[in-house]
Amino acid sequence: MMTHLASQVARRLGFSLLGAPLTAMAMSQAPTQLDTDIVVTNSTLQPITLAFAGDARYQSQATEIPALESRTVAVLGRDSGRNSELDMHLSSAGYNLSLTQQTQGTALQFSAEGSGWDLNDYSDEAIHRFNPQAGRFELAFKGTDLSDGGQLRYVIQQADNKPELADAGSLNVLSYNIWATTIYGSKKVDSRLELMPQVMSGYDVLVLTEVFDLAPANKLLDALRAEYPYQSGEIFKAGKLMSSGTRIVSRWPFEVEDAHIYNACDGIQCAATRGVIYARINKQGKPYHIFATHTQSSDDDANRNARKAQLQEMGDYIRRLNIAADEAVIMAGDFNVNKIGLPQDRDYMEAVLQAQEPANLGHNLSYDANSNHWAEQPYLEYLDYTLFSRVNQQPLQATQEIIAPRSTTDVLWGEWDLSDHYAARGVFRFDAAGVSRAAFPYLNEVVHLKTANGHFVRAMSGGNSFISAGSDQVGSWESFVLQTHDNGKVLLRARDGHYVALDSYLLGTLKANNHDRGPAAQFELVERGDGKIALKADNGKYLRADFAGGAGLSAGASVVDSWETFELIRP
Repeated sequence: MMTHLASQVARRLGFSLLGAPLTAMAMSQAPTQLDTDIVVTNSTLQPITLAFAGDARYQSQATEIPALESRTVAVLGRDSGRNSELDMHLSSAGYNLSLTQQTQGTALQFSAEGSGWDLNDYSDEAIHRFNPQAGRFELAFKGTDLSDGGQLRYVIQQADNKPELADAGSLNVLSYNIWATTIYGSKKVDSRLELMPQVMSGYDVLVLTEVFDLAPANKLLDALRAEYPYQSGEIFKAGKLMSSGTRIVSRWPFEVEDAHIYNACDGIQCAATRGVIYARINKQGKPYHIFATHTQSSDDDANRNARKAQLQEMGDYIRRLNIAADEAVIMAGDFNVNKIGLPQDRDYMEAVLQAQEPANLGHNLSYDANSNHWAEQPYLEYLDYTLFSRVNQQPLQATQEIIAPRSTTDVLWGEWDLSDHYAARGVFRFDAAGVSRAAFPYLNEVVHLKTANGHFVRAMSGGNSFISAGSDQVGSWESFVLQTHDNGKVLLRARDGHYVALDSYLLGTLKANNHDRGPAAQFELVERGDGKIALKADNGKYLRADFAGGAGLSAGASVVDSWETFELIRP
């Protein structure tokens, strides 16, 4: 039998009187009481109210969760030898549901139910996601460190009720700063941008800003191309370190693309090419003039003055285009005009652009450090807009909605937001009476010329370059407008406004680098039936796609066969 002294020595060495490690004995004793934080993330645009019921030991922490915010709503006690239940009823403008937590001693199970649906009990720490009520919202939940009390988090994410794609008089525009600027501190760019195509699907036009990180941004643009094949180019000014990071991406073809680079800037932001990109888009015969910009940020005097000067340049540029008064003009982007803190600057923006902001139906901020994980404190701002012109065709209806693109995917769990900005959605309805579409061969409308083996004629860079028949997809570079000449021949105008013309009469080579409508740019159109044509150049030869497509294009054929036949496709 051990003496008292030996017992003390043994304890100091970490052994019990029976020879077992004391630490092991302590670890083997299960806790008799645990406290678990219950957290609810409200990823909807309406506040959620909570009511509690049940016989559990708990402390209520919150009975309302503001839109897009998270709250610890209760601390749930889990006591050995006691079974209990805590029911939380959540209600909002869009739904009602109940979240149930059951304890059996310190063990915890959790589940949810609503009108016409209920879920099984769970007790693990995986992420579980469900889309009840025909996908009106997503419910996701996950336990963390539950064996030590830990946290149980529920996420209620509202389904995005996108506006319906409609006829020529309807235009839906999504303006989104995607925060792809690693050099300025953007986080998880690859992961966030991979999730954006689903958020961006279903619109007529996208205006994207901060499209700087080349690899993930190009991957995003490629992923969007199937739905939005018409994508503007980038603008860059010699002497700058960065391009503009601004893009117009469209479901509908560009008839014209242009840009203006701002002269005004201040400080470090002069490293980027600030400007406005312009695209005249043709939706089913109705033209829309889209202007996209990203102006100088920050609200000190120097930056405000630079931003105001940029807005003045934008307004002057739009006015120089002399757009017809009966055609619609939309301006969108990250204007960096904070109408919350500086409402007079919003008024200035509307005045110099001769524009109007539609009524906002969504969140009251587009940059919200209280609810957006990535937004920098303490900024609570409204910076992103979709505006319409007051001096051009007026919309019959116009609304703007600040929405919060979010995801419960594993890589963004706890962070949620796809960008540090929320997105602005503009929904416009214009009078389209009298809009009609031209009969074949679709004169004065955008067309694509498809070769015999399925390739498309392309003007490299959209114009001011050479022509080929080697493209395997349609887009802005493959877009042309057939225009008539007074002599009955046709002209083939590339996206940037240059005309396709003979570069060499002898060789029949072609370039789209001509603003002259002279004989070299004129073609005789020969209808071939079934929506197909041939084009005879001024050298007396027909345009030919080498090898039926996938290679060069020249005016070198004396007769018309399959290589000289092109299908006209109108978007």
